[in-house]
Amino acid sequence: MKKQFKTCVCILAGALLFAACSDDDEKEFEQVSVADGVFILNEGSYFNKIDGSLDYLDYATGTVSRNVFQNKNGRSLGGTPNNAIICGSKMYIATADENRVEVVDAHSMSAYSPISMTTPRELCTDGKAVYATSYDGTVSKIDTTSLKIVATSATIGDALEGITALGGYLYVCNAWKNLGGYSYDYHTNVVKLQAADLSKVKDITVAANPNQILNDGTNIYLACWGNYAEVPATVQKIDANDQVTTLTHGRMIALDDTKNLLYIVNTTYDENWAEVNNYNVYDLKTGKESQFTTGSEIFSPVAIGVDQITGDVFITSYSENADYKGYASYTTDGYVAHYSANGTFLNKYVCGVGPGTLVFAHHTELR
Repeated sequence: MKKQFKTCVCILAGALLFAACSDDDEKEFEQVSVADGVFILNEGSYFNKIDGSLDYLDYATGTVSRNVFQNKNGRSLGGTPNNAIICGSKMYIATADENRVEVVDAHSMSAYSPISMTTPRELCTDGKAVYATSYDGTVSKIDTTSLKIVATSATIGDALEGITALGGYLYVCNAWKNLGGYSYDYHTNVVKLQAADLSKVKDITVAANPNQILNDGTNIYLACWGNYAEVPATVQKIDANDQVTTLTHGRMIALDDTKNLLYIVNTTYDENWAEVNNYNVYDLKTGKESQFTTGSEIFSPVAIGVDQITGDVFITSYSENADYKGYASYTTDGYVAHYSANGTFLNKYVCGVGPGTLVFAHHTELR
């Protein structure tokens, strides 16, 4: 979200003059947030033994720098980097297959010592600490100064997915449990924790298979994926009293909290298990949903994000499989499609395999 505040700067008449400034000597500046670009975290492919990678789209040049983590640090991110966030000057990357959270300087990409953690999955921050979910059913709290885990919750679920921080609490998606083979139990709860000590407050009943969760500073929004068959993906809201309201259907969400808009990708499957995708926008003030774009530029969506400064929308995609037309390729480069806030297609950029997370880079300056 764009944040501004006023700063007064005094212009001195001489190097040793420290008298009070007059009204004529004051110049008013604004500290503004400026959009720089977007990081694209690529998951790679677990089954095809393709490591993940990190790319960066620079708005100023309109070009994508590939493999920025590996190029700077001389090593791969490893298998299945699931999620990334920026907190302060550092970027945190949850790399599940490597059982670690990578930490890098968000500007130089120089890596700090990684943080060991069992199957880290999703990340969030409250500006004080970074929190990570794990497939072992726990949540860990990372101190941003020492870069160490300072607390770990009790086991609160099974495969924990998305997490968000709001009002001193954490809200965690307890997604599913593998019952063996291709059999799953899809859970119907979001777990509320105290951010301070990771103690459990309560369970909040939601739709089946909650996966993605975010907030606008007041309300929480989540995408529950259903069972990929007769139970559809559902978008819900959790209000300040932890009351749950169903908004619409959808599998991926992104929030523009400057305009109270929720961008939604809904994926269903036809009789041949081919994807059918819709790309809509939901007005949180009016409750009205409308088409955002036809998505003709997107083959198989992976993630969606909104730059809070520009309002532009980015949707990542797998490429089409050259050997099996109509199906996604999990071994070749994906891409990201760039749209204006009104749904106008602007450009498309090649990135790595499985582009699953978008992280927007901003800086502040006086103007």
